[in-house]
Amino acid sequence: MTDTGNRGSMLDWRKRLRIVKGAARGLAHLYEELPMLSVPHGHLKSSNVLLDGTFQPALSDYALVPVLTATHAAQVMMAYKAPECVGSHGKPSRKSDVWSLGILTLEVLTGKFPACRQGRQGTSDLAGWVNSVITEERTGEVFDKDMSGGKGNEEEMLKLLQVALTCCEADIDKRLDLKSALAGIEEIREPEPESSSTLTGEGESKS
Repeated sequence: MTDTGNRGSMLDWRKRLRIVKGAARGLAHLYEELPMLSVPHGHLKSSNVLLDGTFQPALSDYALVPVLTATHAAQVMMAYKAPECVGSHGKPSRKSDVWSLGILTLEVLTGKFPACRQGRQGTSDLAGWVNSVITEERTGEVFDKDMSGGKGNEEEMLKLLQVALTCCEADIDKRLDLKSALAGIEEIREPEPESSSTLTGEGESKS
């Protein structure tokens, strides 16, 4: 799923969409099904999204950041940290979790780790890089070239990309809340398994 390793070749469009949907549903469960919990997840990143044998995700490390030292927390979360959380006084919030969900979604779509991506106006976050590519009308270069199953699903991929970028609005007032982000993600249609198999080459022998 990321630049390093060969795991990306295992993840077609259908599996990646399921991972994003599962992560969003996990956050929604924390906030909506357990309303007594006021602490944000605060530590959402790809290494904390655990996959089972069917690529169904589960979130780990809930609310770990508050017990970490400030230095350690900054190091492990910098790539996923919302702009308002940068600095010694920044604290995780529900809106910063939405930013992290957006970065996670972009990571899934691009196959790129979200650090060290030079973007527009000198920004180095993954959202800035994606926006700079789109601005230059090179949107097709955003998606992971190793992601199979995308042919015929480009419209849905673009919809998910747009949701992710809206989750990564630097202006917190323009950023989606989690309910709206989840609704947008849930609207993305999953390809049928048969269609996915054909697109990945398993159906090429059929006449």
